[in-house]
Amino acid sequence: MSRFAPLRTSDLSPAIWRHALAIRFGHCDPAGIVYTPQYFHLFNTVLEEWYAQALGISYYELIGPRRTGLGYAHASADFAKPARMGETLEVAVVIEALGRSSVTLKLHAFKDGLECARGSFVTVVTSLAEHKAIPVPDDLRAAFEAYRDRCGGPTA
Repeated sequence: MSRFAPLRTSDLSPAIWRHALAIRFGHCDPAGIVYTPQYFHLFNTVLEEWYAQALGISYYELIGPRRTGLGYAHASADFAKPARMGETLEVAVVIEALGRSSVTLKLHAFKDGLECARGSFVTVVTSLAEHKAIPVPDDLRAAFEAYRDRCGGPTA
């Protein structure tokens, strides 16, 4: 497997939503760098904000009252350089693909304008009552499509 080529923040469309993410003591290992599994927690935190701020749909409303699951069928990450306690990452969310029951997202984490980590998530929309995949609800699909269109389609 070849190493990914890190992007600069300027490589992504300015229309792509970004979130500042502070690296805290609890995210780090004894060496003072982000402990690898913590990246998945951090990325999920960013996605919860993305649903509300970029899509205008409450993540908690989806999971709670609507009983619509947003589970990961696949999650992976690549790393270019460590992030340390006290630093702030800028994380950008890109829609890579939209299917009948799934959305593939890329998260680009930048430190000082250069990508230090990249996450890839295939999210499957499910019924939490039946624990089965369901078609992406119309309002969520419309929000995904509007965001993708605003950002210039699948990029990076």
